[in-house]
Amino acid sequence: MNMTMSFRAGVGIVLALCAVMATAPSIAQTVVATVNDDPITNVDIEQHAKILRVLRKPATNEAALQDVIDTRLKLIETSKFKISPSPNEIGWAIGFPARELKMDPQQLLAAIQRAGVSQDQVQQKYKAEAAWLMYIRALNRTLEISESDVRAEVAKRGGGQSIQYTVRQVIFVLPNGASGGQVQERIKNATALRARFADCASGAELVHGMQDAVIQPSMTRSSSALPPQLKQLLDKTEIGHLTPPQRGSEGVEMLAVCSKSDREDTAAMDSVRNDLLMTRLQGVSDKVFAGIRSRAIIVKK
Repeated sequence: MNMTMSFRAGVGIVLALCAVMATAPSIAQTVVATVNDDPITNVDIEQHAKILRVLRKPATNEAALQDVIDTRLKLIETSKFKISPSPNEIGWAIGFPARELKMDPQQLLAAIQRAGVSQDQVQQKYKAEAAWLMYIRALNRTLEISESDVRAEVAKRGGGQSIQYTVRQVIFVLPNGASGGQVQERIKNATALRARFADCASGAELVHGMQDAVIQPSMTRSSSALPPQLKQLLDKTEIGHLTPPQRGSEGVEMLAVCSKSDREDTAAMDSVRNDLLMTRLQGVSDKVFAGIRSRAIIVKK
């Protein structure tokens, strides 16, 4: 894993992974049903069956068909009110089932990818889930989750605090198609710099004085938004020092760890708040959706 690209992903890592998921192979499509005149194909059913298996739910053709219908009805209903979830809201919608399965969102998306589900199907399903939650919340604006409840749940999950890292990326630039000898030479230069690098201020001056080397502006991210591998690497690196050199997309890359500080994990707090809200709204959601489902025109071919 390219450590710099992973760090840049930050809180958007779930969506970044979703954006690069493989598209399922092209298969002949046959319309097998319609919901409010919206066609449902055999491919839609096959794709949702794969998602259901990953979610450890019944994955018969009928169960998959009902899942497609539910997704379409949620999209149809929320589109009437021009509800458009943000990437963060869609990311949370993916994270909710991941937490139920005791998985990281990245792990869930990787499992869905391995199952052969297309990007469009994943985005459609979780856009529908996110938009539906926004709709139900709008119908119940007075319902709020107390901070004490949120903190109690965060503590029960073993969270609440995170480490905030401030880093600067150092790149020893390599030309396209660089030879093995050129790569090794740049790794040698990076290793020499790493031995001299003692803090971000003076270290930046060292980089400025080197040929084909650059140091990027500071980036700050929370530990909760980082892949475990990168978090471990930053934890092992002392403040003011560089991580080991690695071959990256632009050359030989390192991260200078400029600071580490304990902070309240706002990402974890928001996630727990949404989870608690979803749980309390489930009964309302089921009732509202049952009404929509009863009025839907569903035709099986």
